[in-house]
Amino acid sequence: MSARKAHSIRRDLRSNSPRVAVVIPTKNEEKNLAHVLPYLPDGIFEVIIVDAKSKDRTREVARELRPDCKIIDQQARGKGSALAAGLCSTNADIVVMLDADGSMDPREIPAYVGALMAGADLAKGSRAAAGSRSEDITIIRRLGNWGLKTLVNFVFKQRWTELAYGYAAMWTDILEPLDIHKIDYPAKNEILGYGHGFEIETLLFTRAARSGLRVVEISSVEFERIHGASNLQTFVDGWRVLKCIGRERMRYYPIHTTEQHIRSENPLHPHGSQ
Repeated sequence: MSARKAHSIRRDLRSNSPRVAVVIPTKNEEKNLAHVLPYLPDGIFEVIIVDAKSKDRTREVARELRPDCKIIDQQARGKGSALAAGLCSTNADIVVMLDADGSMDPREIPAYVGALMAGADLAKGSRAAAGSRSEDITIIRRLGNWGLKTLVNFVFKQRWTELAYGYAAMWTDILEPLDIHKIDYPAKNEILGYGHGFEIETLLFTRAARSGLRVVEISSVEFERIHGASNLQTFVDGWRVLKCIGRERMRYYPIHTTEQHIRSENPLHPHGSQ
């Protein structure tokens, strides 16, 4: 898609009773799903499991816990490709990104949806906002996250308290303006203009900020992964995030809206970004 292409986001056409989907990337998470799927709020329209060729009973357990879930195959490696596939596969009005390892509390979902219903285009979780905390982040990762967050705030003129946390929700009508497409094969990443790893959250948030979309932060509590080991590589993925920030700084995402002035907002700073 050309960076010059403009889009119209009609907030006045958004449903007052939105259908909410949850996208959950999985890879060998059979032991963790019991701590996630049963705690999803009532009324979820669609549960999308994007599975990266799990070798355990992830798929079977998912169907046992949520017979109505939709399981799709992840075609390219990496969390980014999994989330892109899930985000582009839903028919819902709102989509929530949730990890499968039990570190994110599904019972926080109503807070994210509520922020969107109140006028936000994207709601991103924060482990550093008032009332939040993390039981999993290391000192090195905390310092790295602080540095990357500070850089993003300076470059994109935001006042976020958090950057690299993947709990987020958004209206699906912003996916096209943000140029998010399904990654079918790794070789296609360069054509799409984004990678397939843990930088996906940074990409979504910075594109939303650069596009002038309304972004709010939600206080969140991150728990330790219950079973298994994380695929996150602190320095490798930190470098990918840094490259993502630089790449997105050079892109331009014009969006035509129904309002003349749109600014990103942070509930901790009620006056938003200036």
